[in-house]
Amino acid sequence: QCLTSLLVAAAALLWNNERTSSSTLVVHAFSTTSSSSSTIHSIDNISCRETSIYISTLDQSITILEATLEGQDKLVDEVLMLDEERDEGNDNIVDNDPYGSVLWPAALTVSEHITRDSFLNSSDDDNNHPPTLLELGTGTGLVALAASAFNKYESILATDYETVPLKLLDAAYSLNQNDDNDIPTTTPIVTSLFDICNLSVPLPPADIVCAADILYEKSTGIALAKRCIEALERGSRVVIGCSPGRPGRPAFLEELKRLLNPRLKEVDFVDVEGSTCTGERNSLICGAGSSSISDEPEMLIVALMDLTPDCL
Repeated sequence: QCLTSLLVAAAALLWNNERTSSSTLVVHAFSTTSSSSSTIHSIDNISCRETSIYISTLDQSITILEATLEGQDKLVDEVLMLDEERDEGNDNIVDNDPYGSVLWPAALTVSEHITRDSFLNSSDDDNNHPPTLLELGTGTGLVALAASAFNKYESILATDYETVPLKLLDAAYSLNQNDDNDIPTTTPIVTSLFDICNLSVPLPPADIVCAADILYEKSTGIALAKRCIEALERGSRVVIGCSPGRPGRPAFLEELKRLLNPRLKEVDFVDVEGSTCTGERNSLICGAGSSSISDEPEMLIVALMDLTPDCL
C-alpha cells in the first residue's frame, strides 16, 4: 500500500470524532502533559523535544522524547521520497511511517492501567512471581517507561517495526535515569524490532502483552486480533488501548470476535476517561479536526480492552 495514500487518508479519516460502541464508562484520574520550555535533542538526525507526562498511578512524571514539528516534517518527507522511489520501480523499499515519533492518548491510558497494583493483583500468577511485559508498537515508549518506573515487572520488552521509536525510547530511558531528582529504582527496558503483521514470526514470550494506538489500518487491525489470540492461547493477558477515530478498530473487533469462542461474540472495548495530547503535529500525521490533540490537555474518552486467557 502506498504510504502517501495512507498519510493522506489518515489526515481525513483517522482523527474524526468516532466513539466506540461500548457503553461501560470507567473513570480514571485525569492526567496532563507538559511541553513548555522543552529541551531539544537530535535522535538519529531527527529533532525531538522532551515532554513530561504525569502518570497518576505512579504519582510522578515520565519524560519521553517526541519529534518536533521540524522532525515530523523530515519523517513525512522521507516517506514521500520512499514512495517516489517505489513508483520508479525500486521494489526494495521498506515501508516507513512517522506516527510512532509522537505521543497519542491511548499510551497514557494503557500506562495507567498496567501500573495499578489492582491490575497485577488480578493477574493469574500461580507461581507468585513478578510478570514479564511485552509492548507491541511502543512508539515514544511511554507505556514501557511507566512500567519501568512502576518497578513491579520482572522484565520489559518494548518492540516496534521501526527503528526511530526504539531510539527515542532508549534515549528517554537514559533521561529518566539521569534526572536530578531522587532516582527511583526502575526495571530495565529491552528494545527490539518486531512486526506484528509478519505472522510467520511468533510473539516474544511474556505474561502480559499490551499495545496502544496501533490500529491505523485494516490490515494491522486483523493482524493484532490474531496476535491477541496467539497470546491468549499461550496463557498471556492482553491489554489494548485505542484512541477515537482509528480506522483499523472495526476490522480488529470483527476478526477478534470471529476467532474467539462464540460465547464471547460481544467482546468489546470499554470507555475510560483519558487525556488529549499537546504539541504541534504535521498535518499528514494528525489532521486539523483531530480529537486527540489540543492546545491544553482536555478530557478524552479512550477505548480500553483487557483480556485474560480464561476467555478462551
